[in-house]
Amino acid sequence: MRFKKFFGTKAFYKSVIVIALPIMAQQFVTSFVNLIDNVMIGSVGSVALTSVTVANKFYLIFNSTLFGLCGASGIFIAQYFGAKDHRKCQEVFDANMLFSLLSGLLFTLMVIFIPVQILQLFSKTPAIVDSGLSYLNFIKYSYLPYAVSMTCMMALRSVGINKIQLKIGILTVATNTCLNYILIFGHFGFKPMGVEGAAIATLIARLVEMVIYLMLLLKRKHYFCLDINGMFHLNKDLISRLMIKALPLTINEIMFSLGNAMIFKSYIRTDEFLVAAISVVDTVMNIAFIIFGGLSSAVAIMIGNKLGANELEEARENSLKLIVFGAMVAVVISAILISFSGLIPKIYNLEPEINQAITTMLCIKSLMIPFYVINVCIFFVLRAGGDAASTLMMDSGFLWGASVLFSTLLSIFTPIPLIPLYAIIESLDIFKLFVASYFYRKGHWVRNMTLEVEA
Repeated sequence: MRFKKFFGTKAFYKSVIVIALPIMAQQFVTSFVNLIDNVMIGSVGSVALTSVTVANKFYLIFNSTLFGLCGASGIFIAQYFGAKDHRKCQEVFDANMLFSLLSGLLFTLMVIFIPVQILQLFSKTPAIVDSGLSYLNFIKYSYLPYAVSMTCMMALRSVGINKIQLKIGILTVATNTCLNYILIFGHFGFKPMGVEGAAIATLIARLVEMVIYLMLLLKRKHYFCLDINGMFHLNKDLISRLMIKALPLTINEIMFSLGNAMIFKSYIRTDEFLVAAISVVDTVMNIAFIIFGGLSSAVAIMIGNKLGANELEEARENSLKLIVFGAMVAVVISAILISFSGLIPKIYNLEPEINQAITTMLCIKSLMIPFYVINVCIFFVLRAGGDAASTLMMDSGFLWGASVLFSTLLSIFTPIPLIPLYAIIESLDIFKLFVASYFYRKGHWVRNMTLEVEA
């Protein structure tokens, strides 16, 4: 009986699945197509694959900025939705859309004016920089459309609307995949365009995605609407109080992304040739992580709704059940990935040394999945309650204080090979678990922010 607190009822897990399944399906479609794209670009050559990986590091920083803005807004939308306050949900959405567009504009201008400097932050190899510039030349125009889509997707998810994003996601990735096939290799009368073709395909797919979301907002049938007037006449008192809590969360996402970029730079410094293997491993792991992406969304929504409804003790109980559930699923996924780690490199047209590195790195990453998942679940529990200081310290704080520090020092001052360095950096998540558990047990996240904002 003493273990009862770790497990929920059938109704509880059904609620988790209802929330998580559409999100998992959407992420599966996206991740699987990313894998196909990865294979297509990899077939052009390892330089092409590395250059796109390097160019996308800046995009990932932009994506993390959006994730911070949209995630922070989603916390309040979920709690206001739990409090049944539709007007406040729309006000937060309006602010989120405005700030996302401004962020998209800023990143677009940076790529327009300093593209070489951006790429050289990660690699100074002329062939990689030149190929990366060809990719950035088109992909930079996808930032603003993606800002609109991401804002809509995350806001709808915060109020439990998930199926429409799956349908849009399927159409978007189908468009991207078909155009990749046509433009990268030169089919149906088009000339082979390589990495430029991949960038154009992604840009068109992002534009299609944005147009669909804008049509949904204009029809006003999915909770939110496109309120241009509301975007420029924000509730200043509400927004200022929300930003005090949201700013640390956004800074965390940006710092986390920058930290990962610094680690990637350390990997390049150690062995640039094998970096293509990291691109493959990350793409494969994204497919495995779809389950945990759905679970983290369930954590954010279920805990956020309970906190917003002022059911604080139930939120605390549910959080523990969700963490335990995530850990059990993670062990199963870890075992499956290790079993298939030797087969995955065979679908790529890469050098034997890179294929061997892929297998080894997949095993390392797979062994660490249970630790990743528990840390991620705790992170989203803390974030659902607006415990910004704790999320900042356990996430980007730990990343910079441990992973970035060790990867930088080891890559500069020792002759350590890439694989051992990769294993050391990934294993630091074991120590991160102790930090995350400490902040979780402190319980600062157990609070109703809707009452605080109204106070």
